[in-house]
Amino acid sequence: MSSVSAPSCFDTNFVSKNQLQFPGGLLYVREWNNLQYVTSASFLLAVYSDYLSAANAKLNCPEGQIQPQEVLNFAKSQVDYILGKNPKSMSYIVGYGAKYPVHVHHRDASIPSISVLHAVVGCVQGFEIWYHRTEGNPNVVYGALVGGPDQNDNFSDDRSNYEGTEPTISGTGPLVGLFSKLQSLNGDTPPIKFLHSITSTWTVAKTSYYRHKVILKNTSQKPITNVKLVLGNLEGPLWGLSPTPQKNTYELPQWQKVLQPGAKCTFVYVQGGPQAKIFIQSYN
Repeated sequence: MSSVSAPSCFDTNFVSKNQLQFPGGLLYVREWNNLQYVTSASFLLAVYSDYLSAANAKLNCPEGQIQPQEVLNFAKSQVDYILGKNPKSMSYIVGYGAKYPVHVHHRDASIPSISVLHAVVGCVQGFEIWYHRTEGNPNVVYGALVGGPDQNDNFSDDRSNYEGTEPTISGTGPLVGLFSKLQSLNGDTPPIKFLHSITSTWTVAKTSYYRHKVILKNTSQKPITNVKLVLGNLEGPLWGLSPTPQKNTYELPQWQKVLQPGAKCTFVYVQGGPQAKIFIQSYN
């Protein structure tokens, strides 16, 4: 924030008693799930920035005045850290980016579903059999914010590190408003439109299966490349997309790496139960 740091200016319990930031620039309150305080503070700073702008006011600090935009810029810097602009080059939102926590301290994420195990896993059994496994979680809790790194920017991706790998609603919730604010500043709409339909259905041994057809269309005026999609809740086979090394992440087939304006790409998958949840992870 210009030459003025946030902790030296914002006179709140959040910063005035601690006045700490990680070496990488992240605000620090306490070791256990520090990111929940970061997201709440950043959301409030974004709201306060709007308040200052509406009042045509500036923030008066001992070192000088701070413009509303600078307040918002600081909030954005915290979001950038969470998304991967940090010393570990790691996203702390599960499922986002090329590198994110895979040993999340989350029972449903760390134990395969009953449709895979064909058995109910009790509380004690889940701890004894699954808690200490070295493999990554079989289920991805997309969009969950974990507790984050320690005050030296170090992060241990281990289920037993509950202070750092446990996701919380209190941490993830403020991001909804914060991301909405930042997206509104961008003014862009996603250039890819999805048309999802069911083209066939049948029943085998009392289980209903559905053939899902998904059409991707480039609605922008420019070519789109390097499209990566995340398919959550996908349990059946899929045709028309190429898998990537990342779990549940796919890209357009080799022959259609570039999606021209107005062009479409179609893929199909089959499964029972609800349809898969499709997200755009990245594109150029």
